[in-house]
Amino acid sequence: MQWERVTSRELYEMIREEVCIIPIGSLEKHGEHLPLGNDALIAHKVALMAAEEEPAVVLPPIYFTYTKEMKNLTGAISLETDVLLSFLENLCDEVARNGFRKIILLNFHGGNSNILRVFLQHVVDKGKEYAVYLPPIFLAPEVVREVKETPETGHAGEIETSISLYLFPELCKMDKVPKEFSSSKRDYDVSPASTSIDWYAAYPNAYVGDAKPASAEKGKRIVEAHVEKLIDLIRRIKADEKVLERLKEFNNQLSRPEPQAKDR
Repeated sequence: MQWERVTSRELYEMIREEVCIIPIGSLEKHGEHLPLGNDALIAHKVALMAAEEEPAVVLPPIYFTYTKEMKNLTGAISLETDVLLSFLENLCDEVARNGFRKIILLNFHGGNSNILRVFLQHVVDKGKEYAVYLPPIFLAPEVVREVKETPETGHAGEIETSISLYLFPELCKMDKVPKEFSSSKRDYDVSPASTSIDWYAAYPNAYVGDAKPASAEKGKRIVEAHVEKLIDLIRRIKADEKVLERLKEFNNQLSRPEPQAKDR
């Protein structure tokens, strides 16, 4: 199922499945105990686990994405906004040129969420003939709620560390987890407004909560539930043709917008 590991003939035969998954993560600090590429590593492994049960081609993970809010910490590599949008468009164009009309962006980096939503509209505006799908980062949030022990969890905390302990324990340095609880409470309150410095104020060391209760067992439950939901999503995307039909309708109207309905 891995694009880079199959032959040209094998990939050609996989076109019938229509679906290609692009795992998306980041390069950024995850506390002192998790690897810089944590998000991409998770996305890639989860994609492969799902593809084993429901055939889909999986591209190599994307590490170079959008992490501007973490550039103050060593290890972050963030692409410029226009570069990332162009790169994603170029990549999806190439995937589609090879025959895959349904592309899943499997993202595990919260910092990518907003720009990927922008990219969905960017693709439509460009009149593409392929469909792009963006699942939420956690497809099984109910399992996360069941297993978590800490009152506050988030970046490199109990949940993310549990997932990492299950998928790649050899990269986790649990002896580096801080002894004290780390709150994301900012020292200012301008709610309900957001500001450009909110992330830094909440996560100055790219860590929140308490990762000490993390375990591979918790990670296993979360990952297995997520993979099960992803498998179901892949199957529904394969079976559905309405998205591509509506996309075609929209594209046909781009060059000749329909007039507004007259007031009755």
